[in-house]
Amino acid sequence: MFDLPTEPINFAEILAKRKESARNSIREASVAEIHRLVTELYPDGNHPFVEIFSKFIEEHHSERIFRGETSDGIGFVYYPRSNNGIWYRYVGKVASVGRLGPNGLKALADIMAETGRG
Repeated sequence: MFDLPTEPINFAEILAKRKESARNSIREASVAEIHRLVTELYPDGNHPFVEIFSKFIEEHHSERIFRGETSDGIGFVYYPRSNNGIWYRYVGKVASVGRLGPNGLKALADIMAETGRG
């Protein structure tokens, strides 16, 4: 028999945990580290996102880069000056990657302002 939750999932609580864990894990990263991340995410180098992610890194190479992870395993790369970034997450052995959306960018901008790193 399955134990089903008796209360609805509290999305506000999940988002608060994500933001707190992002605040606690965010750190400055180097361009070389982010290029290594692309290789870690796609070791064979054949995925179409390798070129997209690499181009994104080069377009922002003169900016400070920050990297962190949320409590539920979503990693992120954030460029505060342009308020832009990429998220990634492993589902099994497969990496899912995408551009940070408006809510994630707002949360990271808030964290940067709160911690004096913006």
